[in-house]
Amino acid sequence: MRLSWTFFLVAGDVVNGIPSSPFRGSYDFGYEHDAYGSHPLTVFKSAAELEVPKLDVLLSSKLCESSLFTLLTPRGGATRQPQATILDNNGDLVWTSPWRGQQLYNLMVQEYRGEKYLTFWAGNDAVGGHGAGTIIMLDKTYTLYREVRAAYGLDADLHDFRLTGNGTALITVYEVVQRDLKEAGKNHIGPVWDCLIQEVDLETGLAVFQWRALDHWRLTDSTRPIGDDGEGDRAYDFFHMNSIDKDARGNYLTSSRYTHSLTYINGKTGEVIWILGGKRNMFKDLSNGTATNFAFQHDARWSGNDTITLFDNGVDDVHRDIADTRGLKLKIDEKAMTVSVVAEYFNPHKIHGISQGSFQTLSNGNVLLGYGNSAAFTEYTSDGDVLCDTHFGPESRFGTAEVQSYRVYKYEWHGYPTSTPSTAVRRNSSRNWNFFVSWNGATEVSKWVLQGSPNVTAADEDWKELGRTNRIGFETAFALYKSYPKYLRAVAMHSEGHMLGVSSPLDVQAVEDQVRITPVLPFYESVLLLTRHSLFQPRVSPLWLMRFRQLRLY
Repeated sequence: MRLSWTFFLVAGDVVNGIPSSPFRGSYDFGYEHDAYGSHPLTVFKSAAELEVPKLDVLLSSKLCESSLFTLLTPRGGATRQPQATILDNNGDLVWTSPWRGQQLYNLMVQEYRGEKYLTFWAGNDAVGGHGAGTIIMLDKTYTLYREVRAAYGLDADLHDFRLTGNGTALITVYEVVQRDLKEAGKNHIGPVWDCLIQEVDLETGLAVFQWRALDHWRLTDSTRPIGDDGEGDRAYDFFHMNSIDKDARGNYLTSSRYTHSLTYINGKTGEVIWILGGKRNMFKDLSNGTATNFAFQHDARWSGNDTITLFDNGVDDVHRDIADTRGLKLKIDEKAMTVSVVAEYFNPHKIHGISQGSFQTLSNGNVLLGYGNSAAFTEYTSDGDVLCDTHFGPESRFGTAEVQSYRVYKYEWHGYPTSTPSTAVRRNSSRNWNFFVSWNGATEVSKWVLQGSPNVTAADEDWKELGRTNRIGFETAFALYKSYPKYLRAVAMHSEGHMLGVSSPLDVQAVEDQVRITPVLPFYESVLLLTRHSLFQPRVSPLWLMRFRQLRLY
């Protein structure tokens, strides 16, 4: 039977795809049109249990911030389970974790009392477009340092968690309250989602400040129709708070998706100082309406004393094509009450971010946008020129929520896991035996040293060095030779020469014997071999790719 290249490409998707590696700054047509599945993965032999998105780098530039890691929380219908994930500048895995199997959002690096922590929300996100959970803080060893809860017995919402320099945390909170719905067109009292800002002392867990949207906003200020909400247990989400920022003056800035506005709040009295955007906009727009027409926005932050940045979705799942999603930088004059556009940031593929999204100003002045419901992130110059454009899911699936990340940020991070390196002996694509090693979360490994011993219980000084190589990427491979002793292990080395960790000894002969029990080459390895061969280059139409992808072989 004669099989085309397409057959092998498609069949590889049986194991969640082993996509080809695109050139830096290339456009992989197969990747973007679902030929490798809806969630292309990078597969590791030493850590096969890890679920790591394969990236397609559409555009690359040396001007992009390369000293920081990329943090995201992939989840969606095509993923096995949500992940908190850190990638390096080359798109290689640094660390990933499913963390208790919960939904995960908003992975960041934040500082508390002079120490850096990974923070993220974990909980149940199937609560009317927001969440009920807790905030996780992991130290540099990936050990749980603190699980932060909202005050007054309420659940922490998924949308925002920000540590302040005063030992407190800003938390978004949602609570159902009963409200007279007459102003919304219903003649009864019914359930409404109230949105709260809580500033909580991390040591005591007590709220030092709390603000409620319903104390200052009317239901009629919302742009979202009440429809069938407000009936039974269907609470009306009229405000939908999705970010909080606190400035040097001690005041709060919050974003409301369904009022299309930002609210600036007095940090002492809780009174509204001003509103930007939406029905109650208080500012004169000096940019012909483009500074105040943002809609369904996310992630509003101060950037200096007179500049605000935000991710302007412009669209939602009901109104998908009414505007182009953009990043937006605004200049505010609080005395003259004017606002103007400083810069706009448009994705070259005109992504419509129907939900979620992030805007981050990097230390070098660049801007990073994460596109939320669409599996993409893009880095721009401060003026809005596109520098780097990356997808972690196929563009043909954007807007389907099959692969998404609430936000995408970049941070510096140094991780020292308490686990040991993971190893495996497997054949490589050339059918030669290799020893593979990786260490989930270890950021400081500079070199790997392969050691061998005929005795599994040998003292450290009796393990013989067999080879060493620089760490390049998440997983490193050593070629195996017949002269090597029975037991092998890998030693992780720091750039300054000291040892960071040692893997458990591996009985190489036992592994090889076990694999040889089944002489047939594993199907996915056959696929990988053939698709990498130069004779099997794609010469087929997208239609055939789509049709053959429906095959399922076991």
